[in-house]
Amino acid sequence: MNKFYSVLKGATAIVVHFAHGGLLAIGLMVSVFVGLRIADAGLTPRLIPAVPEISLFGAATVRDDEADGSRLDAPVERINPALTTLQRNLVDHISRRHRIAHVAIEKYVTDIYAAAERYRVDPMLLVALISVESAFNPTAESAWGAQGLTQVIPRFHTEKIASFGEDASLLDPKVSIFVGAQVLREYIRAAGSVEAGLQRYVGSIEDPDQIYSNKVLSELKRLQSIFSPRSQSAAASS
Repeated sequence: MNKFYSVLKGATAIVVHFAHGGLLAIGLMVSVFVGLRIADAGLTPRLIPAVPEISLFGAATVRDDEADGSRLDAPVERINPALTTLQRNLVDHISRRHRIAHVAIEKYVTDIYAAAERYRVDPMLLVALISVESAFNPTAESAWGAQGLTQVIPRFHTEKIASFGEDASLLDPKVSIFVGAQVLREYIRAAGSVEAGLQRYVGSIEDPDQIYSNKVLSELKRLQSIFSPRSQSAAASS
């Protein structure tokens, strides 16, 4: 009898041993399966918090794991605090409409107002002209060789360009803005009207429909409607 109980006890131990091993194996398989399902669903928990990387220039750069837009509400860096409220609103408008970096547009608007003052032209007219000519792309070039923001043809205005330095180029936004403003002023004075000056600017003096000037002046009217004192007051109070 003792021998029987001894054999039975040994058999029981073997069964418990294999049962325990089987349960452990099943548990591991279940864990792996659950982990794979979570990963497939995109629910894998983030173990390391997102931290902005610091560039060599000290500015925080957005990592790939911040591409969900968590930093989109960060304040826009302004490089020229001397801009007026109107100019800042104009910068915001141009940057959004043409999808150009805010910092770059601040530089362009600063130069546009400086050039407009020097050559006595309406700064909004310059903005309208650049919007039509290049959509604020400083490296734009036409099939006829016109370059830069204001799409001036270099070979026709070499002296004006050279006044900014031996290596000056219309692909430099500041040079393009100042040369374009100077050319526009000369053409308006020579032609006797803004409409005729614009047609001369684009090289379509004989166009009876004045398609180009109408396009630029339509853009000018649109800008004036947005940035008129009344519109600005309404926007500020809303």
